[in-house]
Amino acid sequence: MDICFVGQGDYREFLEETAPEVFEPGLIVDLSGNELGEHSGIAGFTIGQRRGLGVAVGEPRFVQRIEPETATIVLAGRDDLTVSGVELDKVTWTSGEGVSGNVMAQYRAHGNPVPAIMDGDRLTFSSPQEAVAPGQTVAFYEDERVLGGGLIADTFL
Repeated sequence: MDICFVGQGDYREFLEETAPEVFEPGLIVDLSGNELGEHSGIAGFTIGQRRGLGVAVGEPRFVQRIEPETATIVLAGRDDLTVSGVELDKVTWTSGEGVSGNVMAQYRAHGNPVPAIMDGDRLTFSSPQEAVAPGQTVAFYEDERVLGGGLIADTFL
């Protein structure tokens, strides 16, 4: 999520004051749970990140998952970054009523909307999407009209 509200200050200072737990050291592991290294806080990682991971395994690896409860960073290959859809929380509709069916969904501030199917609090993309993360917001569109938005609570394959 963008943190433009921090203003001119350093976002790390803001996080140290408001969420010091994101600077707790933890493990970097692969999908099988094999330890690859250690890190000095989950605040330095984002889903899909490839550079600056602090470990080398001989082939490109990306942050596939961040587990805040254990301060664990899970690395995987690019193919393991895709999801079929998302479970949503805190969905808000511009009309006040929910919409089901075909929508365009945008989950990156500067990304392009992608076709999806809305079914309650579940959004299924028409093609797999890469590096979608819990905590991101998603907006739903019909043509140029904003239908609503929500917070990504979880992803599914």
